[in-house]
Amino acid sequence: MRIPDFPELRPLSPDDHPMLVERLGPLRPAICDLSPANLFIWRDCEIPSITQVGESLCILVESHSEPPYFLEPVGGDRRADVVRACLTRHNRLSRCGRTLAEALSPQEFDVRPLRDHFDYVYRTVSLAELKGKRFDGKRNQIRRFIGSFPDHDFRPLDQSRLAEAMALFERWTERRAGMTLSAGLPPQLALDCQRRALERALEGFERLGLVGGAMIVRGELQAFIIASTDQAETAVVHFQYANAEIPGIYQALLREACRRLFDGCAYVNLEEDLGVPGLRKTKLSYGPLRIEEKYEIRIRAAASPGESDA
Repeated sequence: MRIPDFPELRPLSPDDHPMLVERLGPLRPAICDLSPANLFIWRDCEIPSITQVGESLCILVESHSEPPYFLEPVGGDRRADVVRACLTRHNRLSRCGRTLAEALSPQEFDVRPLRDHFDYVYRTVSLAELKGKRFDGKRNQIRRFIGSFPDHDFRPLDQSRLAEAMALFERWTERRAGMTLSAGLPPQLALDCQRRALERALEGFERLGLVGGAMIVRGELQAFIIASTDQAETAVVHFQYANAEIPGIYQALLREACRRLFDGCAYVNLEEDLGVPGLRKTKLSYGPLRIEEKYEIRIRAAASPGESDA
């Protein structure tokens, strides 16, 4: 399908997935927001549209939880000019990487970090081996899980298990009714968005190139993980759900996924913490190799148009 020239936009279509993989793949974007699979999985709540400014692909997000924004432009040069063009339509770009943020003139652009949206990136081998004193607690939790359920089995998440995965998610939501799950969204809407995103992922599992694993305990699916591996050397983990009444199952699930699903990827991106304290504590406890910073970009109120500087 044709990509319209700016300022015309059209909704992102499932047919656009190969185009996104082709255009994003060579650029190796570090942030999860530019994962092709993520753009489609969350499209019911994020409502992405696309346009083209010169050689740059620009994606507008009109989320239920915040005012509209453009993501970081994809491809092309004269990036400051592209940013300026986007900002004539809506007054901000968001979830932009550090490279773009540092390339823009601070005299013209107001650039601010978005801590709740920073991504956590790890070496796959580190999460697979859990070596060293810092991981003593996680190894102990896994040993407890294995001791309690010696017959557990980690298997690929295939078509025969997708209905079980959805049923586990529904049980997971029942335990979290009323909890704060996502910045800017009421709890029920956050759960509804997660439900629809998971449904999209399961419906398009093969078409989106997703991979998944399931932890089977006493014959029943008690945990699962879903990721995409189309970002070069990085597996981007989109979903992890488990029966939290089983101690150690989350830790065992992630370790086995890194050993057996993501072993062809050098890195694992566990995405954002959305400002949820428990998520932040957990993701930091795994010792990220790096935290991918993201920024919001606006035109400074007193700025006048200038020459391209990026």
